[in-house]
Amino acid sequence: HLPLILKPDGNGKLSKRDGDRLGFPVFPIEWKNPETGAVSIGYKESGYISAGFINMLSFLGWNPGTQKEIFSMKELINSFSLERVGKAGAKFDFDKTRWFNQQYLRAKSKKELAEDLQLILKENMVEANDDFVEQVCEQLKERATFVRDMWEEGKYYFLEPKSYDEKTIRKKWKENTSKYMLELKNRLEIISDFSSKNIEKEFKEYLKENELGMGKLLPAFRVSLTGIGIGPSLFDIAALIGKKETILRMEKAINIIN
Repeated sequence: HLPLILKPDGNGKLSKRDGDRLGFPVFPIEWKNPETGAVSIGYKESGYISAGFINMLSFLGWNPGTQKEIFSMKELINSFSLERVGKAGAKFDFDKTRWFNQQYLRAKSKKELAEDLQLILKENMVEANDDFVEQVCEQLKERATFVRDMWEEGKYYFLEPKSYDEKTIRKKWKENTSKYMLELKNRLEIISDFSSKNIEKEFKEYLKENELGMGKLLPAFRVSLTGIGIGPSLFDIAALIGKKETILRMEKAINIIN
């Protein structure tokens, strides 16, 4: 028969207990035990893209004989043959499963991603127009594995920060930082075309005039707008949320962190 799907370490058949123990779904869709009532979440409910999930499953015990890994359903049908199905069991690799989902997410258009993200925004009672959400998806898609990551890691696009990353504040917000931030804010306010390119240009000119390194002010600028210390291009973020929101967030951070 077809090779068994084995535990990640290869010792024995993959079971629901392995998923519970290692923190990943085992069932394709949510399953409720009729005897105990216990619910096991499925890959669908976890946000996995169905085409990517099928692509992953096809490689458990079979390979095309090439380096190619991403296959459409039509390509799988045309390429599959029993001759290339191995006899040994196939180890389940959860990290590889996530990788497949990431590749399929990146291949989606920003419009498709925005439609999915809008559902999550509505669940969290956040309203945003479609064009804005599409731009958010464009900025975050290379950093996400699931659509929900764009909400969980990119809330700052939709909501102003309620707190600021303590590590960034401790390491990067020094005695003169508030002064620099205030001066930078005043310069950004006079930009007529608040584009990413113009924001970056003004930011770098300010650094040069004050003989400051990028690391002296960029982390403080980022934490002011996002509340966290990492993320996509800060100039892209500022341009997308707009000048008014950027200035308001800078003013708030200066007043709170100072």
